[in-house]
Amino acid sequence: MKIKWRRLAVVAGLSVLCVYTLFALQGQHGVRALGVKWDQIQEMHSKQATLTKTIAEKRSRVASLERGQDVEMEMRRFGRTMPGEIEYKVTEPNVQSPAEDYR
Repeated sequence: MKIKWRRLAVVAGLSVLCVYTLFALQGQHGVRALGVKWDQIQEMHSKQATLTKTIAEKRSRVASLERGQDVEMEMRRFGRTMPGEIEYKVTEPNVQSPAEDYR
């Protein structure tokens, strides 16, 4: 029986390559690290989506303030009055409880 050395060399080379691949994929830069990186990428995409939404909301608010639509509401929120208005402040009366009679 004649041994085909070329075929034997190819099989041996492929088996060494398969063993090396198995060890390499289980190392610190292997499949687990790929999964961790994938999770980090997904988390960053979700953060980017929320930041993009927040930026869009703030831009629309700035645009409405520049058009003068919400200026009065913002002034009231910060305790300011519109020009020409009179501000009245009502405070709670300072009521002290009556002293108890001791007999």
